[in-house]
Amino acid sequence: MSSTPRPAVERMRPPKAPYVLVNRVLGALLSSPRRSARVGEHLILLHVVGRKTGRLLRFPVAYRRVADGRLLVLTNSPWRVNLRDRPDVEVTLSGVRHGARAELVEDPAAVARVYRELIEQAGHRRAGRRMGIRINVDRTPTLEELAEAVRRDGLSLVYLTLDRRT
Repeated sequence: MSSTPRPAVERMRPPKAPYVLVNRVLGALLSSPRRSARVGEHLILLHVVGRKTGRLLRFPVAYRRVADGRLLVLTNSPWRVNLRDRPDVEVTLSGVRHGARAELVEDPAAVARVYRELIEQAGHRRAGRRMGIRINVDRTPTLEELAEAVRRDGLSLVYLTLDRRT
């Protein structure tokens, strides 16, 4: 029996069943200005129209602000495909719903650069859990190792620009 070594970086796959319940509870909490403050300042609700169903889908996601004022979401979740060529979304931030433009980035080199920068900022020992990945090496992964994880596991970025008119 041969054991294959783990890749330097891999997607973390949380258990599905608890996440269904957690997402429902977070959705309710994040929809209210008063209750959203209790949940945390780094979570938003992302409202997306499904590509195939046309139904309005809603996902609680972690975000961070980037230097240009946009919001950045790191994801490897299947819902991201709903954003391909469909940039109009809505975001509930601090209990207030805003129109927004989403830019899905799936290019391995571009995604790897952002992941590497964030890993270096947080330190490779702490970064993985915060970013939804597992780092299996005792150092910051190389750009090529990160690009391979992007290709293999679907790591991607979503930049959100809030519509200030809403």
